[in-house]
Amino acid sequence: MREVMRWPIWLTFLVICFDLSILLAIWASLGNIATFITAIILTTSTIYFYHSTSLTLELTSDRLRAGRANIEVKYLKKVEVLSREDMSFHRGAGINPQAYLALRFWVKKGLKVEIADQRDPTPFWLISSKHPDRFLERLNP
Repeated sequence: MREVMRWPIWLTFLVICFDLSILLAIWASLGNIATFITAIILTTSTIYFYHSTSLTLELTSDRLRAGRANIEVKYLKKVEVLSREDMSFHRGAGINPQAYLALRFWVKKGLKVEIADQRDPTPFWLISSKHPDRFLERLNP
């Protein structure tokens, strides 16, 4: 099972509007050539950030991957689906500085995955997910 969370459409439009406002300011002050060069730089950087800020969740028969981190399924203790309110609490007042956070602010629900590995100081993973119930079904058959 795999889930990729990229920017929502409203955030994409917001970034494009910021890019256009920068281009307008450059064009008004420096002219066409500087605007063209800036347009290339802004387009390239926007595409780069769009892809690099995506979060990939992947669950195979033996591994759970969230972003760059991965763990064997045998080391997972308890998996819990978090509602919008629970995620808000764990991202805010209830944040644990030792937890691994794979969060995207535009995704409101998620998973709390407790770790059972004695060698790992991380108590749990807090992971954003648009479909946390599907992961819970696969992790707790």
